[in-house]
Amino acid sequence: MLSLRLGALAGLSLLFSVASAAVGCSADAVVGGEDDEEMEEPEGQTEDPLTVPAATGPLRFADACRPGTQVTIAAVGDVLLHAGLQKQAFASPEGFSSLWKGVQPLFARADLSYANLEGPCADGHTASGTARDPGLVFDDRVYSSYPQFNYHPSLIGALAGAGFDVVSTANNHALDRRGRGADRTIENLVSAGMPFTGTKPSSNMEAPWHAVTEAKGVRIAWLACTYSTNGIPDTKQQVLHCYEDRSTVLSTIRALRDQPDIDAVIVTPHWGNEYQHTPANQEKKLAHDMLDAGATAVLGGHPHVVQPWEKYTTQDGREGFVIYSLGNFVSGQNGLARRSALVLFLGLTKGADGKVTVNGVRHAPIQMNPSPWTATYARGDSLALTTRILGQWNRIGPDEELVTNPECE
Repeated sequence: MLSLRLGALAGLSLLFSVASAAVGCSADAVVGGEDDEEMEEPEGQTEDPLTVPAATGPLRFADACRPGTQVTIAAVGDVLLHAGLQKQAFASPEGFSSLWKGVQPLFARADLSYANLEGPCADGHTASGTARDPGLVFDDRVYSSYPQFNYHPSLIGALAGAGFDVVSTANNHALDRRGRGADRTIENLVSAGMPFTGTKPSSNMEAPWHAVTEAKGVRIAWLACTYSTNGIPDTKQQVLHCYEDRSTVLSTIRALRDQPDIDAVIVTPHWGNEYQHTPANQEKKLAHDMLDAGATAVLGGHPHVVQPWEKYTTQDGREGFVIYSLGNFVSGQNGLARRSALVLFLGLTKGADGKVTVNGVRHAPIQMNPSPWTATYARGDSLALTTRILGQWNRIGPDEELVTNPECE
């Protein structure tokens, strides 16, 4: 259904003054390659984005111009490596960075960067046990794709090298190598010095669910949770579940909010209906509950397409921010909507009173291209699609200076 509306999306491209960026091929026009048939879930209907209300104006915050220390966070969605992407990484001298080198400069603009690591990085582990590790080879046994993913641990170092400072490990593929794979992934993250949130090692169930990062003296706690582990039993309760563990999620946010050495709390839930641009009511309710509990922002993922963002005024009068789905970051999924995503830039200000507020948000639309697999700044229909959902007013160009609150200049 979506492909039938590409003409309408082209019209949106003109409406949003992006016709000049449409030179070349659209996102659908570049579909091709050996893994196009691969889907993270059995193929389903993608909601027509033209049924989603278009953004009506810029997203502005009352404290945009508040004086203080400003920190900018870059956030992306799912790192979901289907077979073709892993094979390319193993064959390329650039390794996994070949998948995102086209957008890597965007992360240099931020003080902190976040991604969802969707799948284990568990060397020597298969879905059924342990095995001899093949090294940098996609053998579809140790290192595998849909339906149960596993990535070479060098992916973690590549993410760090790209500028990522924290990842979520709570998602529906967290247990694709069962509990032992989650343990091995955590060991590899710790060894690489990469903070993570949402899972625990089976050897230490007293470990925190959250991670803490710091930039310019501003300390931010990150908390991830997931709606599911794809039916794989979480026998040792190693994964934080958004709905089953709702009370734990909310109480953890409250506890972090009250810690004097934590300035802000960002929650990254893995939730929602796949391939749907409209968030469900249960996600909206949980997002608002998270913000009311003390979160500063909620950055959602899992639907594999972009969903809208909103400003929410909490019960205690704070302005919180939610984006319901960041879409995919890098993946081998099909179609315009699933290959269109964004880099979110969230601006925070810590005032002299120690309180942290949101000063603004911007987005850089990106798209995933095959042959070779690489993320680039969006163009044509992909640019028009994301612009429709989030608006042209808060968009940032590929070479534009990053300012999250441009109205204060």
